[in-house]
Amino acid sequence: MSEHRVLYVPNEDGDFRQVGFRRPFADLVANGLLGAVSIFSLQLRIKNGGDAEQHRQALVERVREFRPTIVLMQHLRATGLRARHFAQMRAAADFDLVYHEGDPYSKYLHPLPLSARAAGKAADVVFTVGTGTFAENFRSSGAKDVRYSPSSFEPERFRAETLGSREHDIVIVANRNRPRFRGHPNWRDRIAFVTYMQDRFRGRLAVFGNGWDGPGAMGPVEFSKQDEAIKSGWVTANWDHYADEASYFSNRLPISFASGSIHATTEHPEYRKIFSEVAGDFITFAKSIESLGDSIEDLLARTSVSERLAMGERARTYAYRHCRQDNQLVAMLNFASSVVDPSAASDAWNLDSRPLADV
Repeated sequence: MSEHRVLYVPNEDGDFRQVGFRRPFADLVANGLLGAVSIFSLQLRIKNGGDAEQHRQALVERVREFRPTIVLMQHLRATGLRARHFAQMRAAADFDLVYHEGDPYSKYLHPLPLSARAAGKAADVVFTVGTGTFAENFRSSGAKDVRYSPSSFEPERFRAETLGSREHDIVIVANRNRPRFRGHPNWRDRIAFVTYMQDRFRGRLAVFGNGWDGPGAMGPVEFSKQDEAIKSGWVTANWDHYADEASYFSNRLPISFASGSIHATTEHPEYRKIFSEVAGDFITFAKSIESLGDSIEDLLARTSVSERLAMGERARTYAYRHCRQDNQLVAMLNFASSVVDPSAASDAWNLDSRPLADV
């Protein structure tokens, strides 16, 4: 039985729960690979009402009572945590603090929130989804150790199924954002991309998400059902926000792979290194909207249905090998030493386990 005790502070809101971490935590405890796990959903508690500072002090008290050896926190934007709260937690128990920031932030247009800056400075290690500005944001805030951990998918939410024929050639899953003030970078490029794709591919294209009209507009799709939208087309196409961020991709890429889709997207710095073995197979990328459209057209023209199905199977195999959220959790817990044996964890994964409740 492991002696390690993990306090998990997830990024949750509304009805959304981090099943991709709650379920593997349950598996790790059930198989003796962790001694105990306690979950304190601070952001959810604050948004559900009550005095926010009392909720933050309740977190400090949870640290004091539970005495974790590791505290894992995610995306603290709306929590109001500051340096004093981390100092109080450090005084309450001796633990390693792991901060995981899965959301993208630029330097000026969409800057890193104060709570994330405070967490990064207090953490023993920070994991973020890019190797350029995203990482530098934390280093300039005083983070001691910043590492790359790319976006992943939840295997229990997006499960492998038999692949079949598709209704559309191309699917885009993205919301149309027109911010009044500061928004995500490249939002105009995304609108231009969708408009270009609608003009070029017309009835061969389906566009899922809020705010779109015109050819192929299908309306919004729930996060947990986006794989159904993805599986309606051979190719998922995307134009990223943060197009210049090295190594970055959103969870749309691993979800598309896991759903058995060929993926076409913006070329970021380091992509040719990250995807060196699979580029041109089930992933294609380009630096311009027109070039990406050309790549998609060429791929569809030169492949048969059976070839596309085989590409989708290879994409799914890649996702389950490299992009699982449960394996990502183990890697983060093992940042400094072997807390959980990865092989034993893989043997313990059960996608039908009940996700760990707040305890």
